[in-house]
Amino acid sequence: MPGVPNTHHAARIAATQLRIGWRKLRGKSVTHHFAVGLAVVAVTAMTPGITWVVYANAQSVVDGASAIGTLVPAGIGVVTVVMTAYLTVLQIGDIDVRDGYLTTVPARDVVGGLLAAGYVRVAGMFVPPLLVASVGLAGGVGRPLALLSAPIAVLALTTTAYLVGFPIGMVIAYALGQSAFVDRYKGALGAGAFVAYLALLLTDSLWTVAGPVIEAARASPVAWYTDLALITVPGADASALRAGAVLAGSVGVAALGVLASVRVSERRWYDDGAHADIRTTDSARGGRLDGVLGRPAAWVARKSWLRARRAPIKLLYVIYPVFVLFGPIQNSIAAGRVTATLPATLTLYAAWATGALFALNPLGDEGAVLPVTATSGVAGREVVAGLVAASALVGTPVSIVLAVVLGVLSPLSSVAVACLAVGGVVLPALAATVAAGVGASFPKYEATSMTRSREVVVPSLWSFGVYTIVFLLSAGIATGAQSPAVGSVLGSVLGVSTAVVHVAGLAVGLAVAGACAVVAGRNAVRAFDGYTADG
Repeated sequence: MPGVPNTHHAARIAATQLRIGWRKLRGKSVTHHFAVGLAVVAVTAMTPGITWVVYANAQSVVDGASAIGTLVPAGIGVVTVVMTAYLTVLQIGDIDVRDGYLTTVPARDVVGGLLAAGYVRVAGMFVPPLLVASVGLAGGVGRPLALLSAPIAVLALTTTAYLVGFPIGMVIAYALGQSAFVDRYKGALGAGAFVAYLALLLTDSLWTVAGPVIEAARASPVAWYTDLALITVPGADASALRAGAVLAGSVGVAALGVLASVRVSERRWYDDGAHADIRTTDSARGGRLDGVLGRPAAWVARKSWLRARRAPIKLLYVIYPVFVLFGPIQNSIAAGRVTATLPATLTLYAAWATGALFALNPLGDEGAVLPVTATSGVAGREVVAGLVAASALVGTPVSIVLAVVLGVLSPLSSVAVACLAVGGVVLPALAATVAAGVGASFPKYEATSMTRSREVVVPSLWSFGVYTIVFLLSAGIATGAQSPAVGSVLGSVLGVSTAVVHVAGLAVGLAVAGACAVVAGRNAVRAFDGYTADG
């Protein structure tokens, strides 16, 4: 049948894709293996809890008295569609050596292989726990027959949702590929989308966006998957008509999803995509920065900015610690005002992020041109100065604004606000110097896969962790001392005013952070000056 993949070819392609994925996973770093293992352990540990919740609420679902009966399939369906569309755009919607496959087998067979392999990747982490939870449903209602229909409902729902999400993702990928604007600024657009997602989480607005979608799914035939799951349970409030209709509908929607996936994939692969005009940039041209830093250091700074502009996706790791800020930010949102802890917390984070921007992997960021840089006559002191300047010139204004604006809006005293402002001025440069020294001790030269077609060099986990610990333990003294609670407690213990605690804490914190920066800066200079071509 035209448009329908050959199952034999599709199965072989899917198996090959899964083997390639497994080999790539095995070739990852120990850190990556640890992260994957942690995710597997987390899912495994959550499975008994999910099963218990299903067991405890099984009878109310069967009796039709629980909203969970319609919420569960709606939630699973929406999450599966969104996750599938997202991963299709980034990873599972294309194949390595595509031209070789397309000259060997029809495109529809390649799509069939991608669909099968993608389902394993998308649903592999949450379908098994749902199947195990079916045991809880059967046990909760005391009807072993539920073990027959519940797994069918789970597989039908996830497969149908997956085959809806895949063509949606392919349409998005195709549309993005036809835009020269997107091709030019795709890194910045991706970073912006991630920041928008974080904003939804920080402001507790995610349900505002997802809630109406899930409620619409609950009011649709998606809720009938509950009838399919309970149809074999005697006495259940389930309709055989709805169960049969949703099962037949799943088959029909799945078939349309496969055909749509084939059609859109063919358009995406065979149509010419848009490409932005390449604009040449002289990264070494002079400017006012040369007169301030000197030409070599200014060249290093401009080169760092140019790399970030060309590949902003490599700076996403700087945003990850924002998750730690959820508590303080959400507390302020809930209180309707800036709390006393928020200015110091965000000032410290802004300084930390400043250091991590360009200086945390000074050797690895040079990549293949590191030997050229090391032998070009640029001294290690000039390289470190350029990296520190590149970071500080970007991050210091942000740190100052956060410290002053949030400090004024908060209940902090004027002395504490002034101390935070001083910290916002000084700490970013110290952070960048500490980052350069730590990063020089733990360089990372290997690229990390961000998407199927994009690899970038990011700092090592050791650099990330050591830098974070060193800087927070030192600079944290300067910002933490501005808290009214800390000032009050230490003032009572030491017999001094809170203003003295604020100023003394700032001085001690800056002194400790400055000492760390001196040691780290010297280490970074030695690393560059002592570099040899063999590493």
